[in-house]
Amino acid sequence: MVWPITSLKDREERLRAGITAGLKLTTTPGRMSNIGVLSAEIAGEIDDIHQHIAWQARQRFTRTANEEGLLDIATEFGMTRHEAKAAVGEITVTGSNGAVLPGGSRFQDAAGGFYVTASEVSIAAGSATVAATAETTGIAGNLGAGTTLSLVSPVAGIAAAATATTAFTEGREIEEIEAFRARILFRQANPPIGGNDADYVRLAFDVAGVTHAWVTPLAMGLGTVTVRIAAYDDPTGPVASETLRQSVANHIEGYINPITNQWEGRPATAQVFVIAATLNPIDLVFDSLTPTDSKTLAAIVANVQSLFRSIGEPGVTVRRSWITGAVSAAVGENYHKLAIPADDVICGVNDMPWLSRILLGADVLWEATP
Repeated sequence: MVWPITSLKDREERLRAGITAGLKLTTTPGRMSNIGVLSAEIAGEIDDIHQHIAWQARQRFTRTANEEGLLDIATEFGMTRHEAKAAVGEITVTGSNGAVLPGGSRFQDAAGGFYVTASEVSIAAGSATVAATAETTGIAGNLGAGTTLSLVSPVAGIAAAATATTAFTEGREIEEIEAFRARILFRQANPPIGGNDADYVRLAFDVAGVTHAWVTPLAMGLGTVTVRIAAYDDPTGPVASETLRQSVANHIEGYINPITNQWEGRPATAQVFVIAATLNPIDLVFDSLTPTDSKTLAAIVANVQSLFRSIGEPGVTVRRSWITGAVSAAVGENYHKLAIPADDVICGVNDMPWLSRILLGADVLWEATP
């Protein structure tokens, strides 16, 4: 039974009526009387207490707890929220042989982002490469390989212009609260059972950046477990980077939980293979599509991408009817006749479906960013 919630007005009136009965008054005092004022104040305090009790009750349950409450619940299960991370990569500098670039040197890109070198490095054969980290956390620090950087403070013998030798990756925002809630709910629904499928999914989700994990026992032989992962929310996703794949593999191999101080990871008898799922590009070729304005195309793209993300387990068979249904459900779409794919699309064992292009006949209307 649902507990009835008394409104502040009803509670105040009930107090006045109770005092009237207790004092055997012939009429109930109004709100502006002494009894009315006292009743209003007491009702307000009682209501505040009831609200606090209700708030405390919500903090007990993962589905209703706020951010602070979720952190407390997660601790009970040895879990933490994924913190924001700074992007890391390498910078190549040029200059005079023997010139030294101090550790902690700052470089800036054209967008105003700063990158700080991890150690001192000396120029040899005209150049030197040094590891660096974005000064701020988040995806804004991710940078493409080959990007030109500028040395903020001049250093004798070092050229002002430098280059990002590798892409700066792994810059991440703090985990969204609803994603954190979903991880806790999964852990509560799937307590560790010595290496079942859910254990590997949970361990994969422990690593920031993983949005999907699929587990296949015995795929590589007796005693093996294959874990395929995806990173849809990464700027370079959904294919997980090698850094992320290796991080998941290391985590599954085993670690000491910093909260419980207990070892967690794969069972000793299991041989685990972690694979970054790859893409199976799918073009949508229409014989007719109306209308073809940018808003309608954007709605079609969003619907099909959402479909592929929700059903996109490696090796999935994508039904053609699912695709046409997603297109028909797009806001603004009036009519279409899909020519390709002409039948269901069967993805490879490691492949996820991926919307590559939308064409009307031979004309490309939309193309995924590489």
